[in-house]
Amino acid sequence: MTRPMRYLLLALVASPALAYLVYRLAKGLGFLDPPWNREHELRRTILVALFAFLLFLPIFLFGYASAWPRVWAIFGIVNGLALIVFAGVGTAAARRLWLLRHREPEPPIAAPNPEAEDAADRPLL
Repeated sequence: MTRPMRYLLLALVASPALAYLVYRLAKGLGFLDPPWNREHELRRTILVALFAFLLFLPIFLFGYASAWPRVWAIFGIVNGLALIVFAGVGTAAARRLWLLRHREPEPPIAAPNPEAEDAADRPLL
């Protein structure tokens, strides 16, 4: 058995265990629970976009440094598009979160004055 075939076999055997560990970690950190408000949803979106960006950026830079061999050219294009999408999603979520936290406060609604209403209902005599 050649060395690449051993690595392929190791990857096939180890990937379900790794996927289960990632699932348990995500569940333990609360990523699989529904968000309790809009701010929590945007923070999770930003975090996922950052992790995806950090995952795809080294792959893209390695491929670019290797001049993307012909077989990997399509993978490089898809990787570059994924970087652009995750950067855009993260930036949009960060902007929405900033706007959510820094919006103008609404003016307070004047509470009704019960004494004024009683005075209006009473006869003038």
